[in-house]
Amino acid sequence: MKYQILFLILLFVSFSFSSQAQILDRVKRAAERGVNKAVEKRVEAEAEKIAQRQLEKVFSGIYGPEGLPGIDIEKILSGIHADVPVADKYEFTGFSNMLITGQDEMGKAIDPMVFKSFYSESELVMGMEVELKEKEKKEGTSVIIYDFERNASIILFDNDGQKSRIAYAYDFEKMTEGIEKSNADLNNEDAFKLVKTVRSKTILGYECDEYHAEDEDGISSFWITEKTIGRKSGFWGESNPVIAARMKNNNSKQFSQLPQGSMLELDYKSKIDKSEMQMTITELNENYTQRFLMAEYQNVFASSQ
Repeated sequence: MKYQILFLILLFVSFSFSSQAQILDRVKRAAERGVNKAVEKRVEAEAEKIAQRQLEKVFSGIYGPEGLPGIDIEKILSGIHADVPVADKYEFTGFSNMLITGQDEMGKAIDPMVFKSFYSESELVMGMEVELKEKEKKEGTSVIIYDFERNASIILFDNDGQKSRIAYAYDFEKMTEGIEKSNADLNNEDAFKLVKTVRSKTILGYECDEYHAEDEDGISSFWITEKTIGRKSGFWGESNPVIAARMKNNNSKQFSQLPQGSMLELDYKSKIDKSEMQMTITELNENYTQRFLMAEYQNVFASSQ
């Protein structure tokens, strides 16, 4: 498998950062349209169908009509189901802010994007916050919570104090079927290699080592701490249960070489066009406390029942 494709798969499994805001915005609008048009017991089913059709359009717009090589989007979407039970509350202690910058394939600068990743005491819960924008106008914030105990993804919207939520269940086995069609490449031991260089530097007070990866498509460098920061679950590092418990188990040869620390910086440059991407952790706070009470967020799927 080409390194670029594998990198995109990792981001996709963690709900692709570069397209998250667009997807969430369309899911919200699709679900709301579904709720407005549906009646009584058909609300959830209709909203789910519309949301999935919108997601298909989004993925087609992002990855082109042929989709992402090695990924079956239809199988992934078939593993998503609407409106599931959630916990009464979700609590987080600490966060990190990641800045994403770069340029597209034509060399045009992309809009900078900041994601806040929450730290959790439980490895069964992860969370992150993004800003939703429409034509340069901020529409509010959205928090995405991954509840692995319930196999649920909860999207919390807050627009000027108006709070609502959408919860989806997912069948991870079915979703991974959409990725495993390229396993022949994954079995190639030379498909993905991170080579540790002699360079090191300090980022936000943490010593980081540089790792290098290259193929015919592009060059990447990662700056990773020796050990995971803190004892909490976050999006990056071995504490991420999606990558650690599932991807590593399924592809032990390729993923056993992954460093065990936390990634604080990434730089990618394409060899085939002018695209570049930089991902940098700009802030770390292990003492920040955040609690989300589900009773404060109106369930979009149940609002018309």
